[in-house]
Amino acid sequence: MFDFSKWLWVIGCFVVSGCATLQENNKRPADVQNAIYWYQLGQGYREMESYAEAIKAYEKALEFDSGNHNIYNMIGVSYSVLGEHGLAVKFIKDAIQYEPKASNLHNNLGFAYFTWERTSEAIGAYSRALVLDPENLHARQNLKAAYEKIGCVGSESCGQWQEPN
Repeated sequence: MFDFSKWLWVIGCFVVSGCATLQENNKRPADVQNAIYWYQLGQGYREMESYAEAIKAYEKALEFDSGNHNIYNMIGVSYSVLGEHGLAVKFIKDAIQYEPKASNLHNNLGFAYFTWERTSEAIGAYSRALVLDPENLHARQNLKAAYEKIGCVGSESCGQWQEPN
C-alpha cells in the first residue's frame, strides 16, 4: 500500500535540503535540476533506510550528472549498508577518481573494506584519509578500530602502521 506520509517526507527533504550537494559545472539547467531531484530523492530514501530505492534514485541522478563524486559516494555507501561489498568499493573508488583529495571518500572506502573483512585495505584507506585531513575524527576512530581488529592496541607497533594519536 502506498504510504503518503513517507512520500511527503521524501519531497519535504528535497525542498528543505536544497541543492548544495551537486555540482553544476557547465550542464544544461534541466539536467542539473533532474540530477538534483533524483539525488535528493535518493537521500530521502536513504534516510528512511530504503537503500535499494535510494540506489535506483542515485543511479537515475547519474544519468544527468555522470561526473559527480557525491552521487557515486552515496551509491557506494548504500551498497555497503546492503552488504554488497564489491559494488560499494567500486562506486566509492569511482567517487575518488572525481575528487581524489576528499578525506571523507577515503574514509568511506575504508569502511567499505572494513565491513568486507578486508582490514589491511581498510587501514590503508583510513590512513590516506588522515594524510588528507589529520582532523578527520571519523577516519581516526575507524583506523583505531581496524588496528584493534588486527590485534594492535595502545602504542604497540603494528608493522608498517602505527596507532593514531
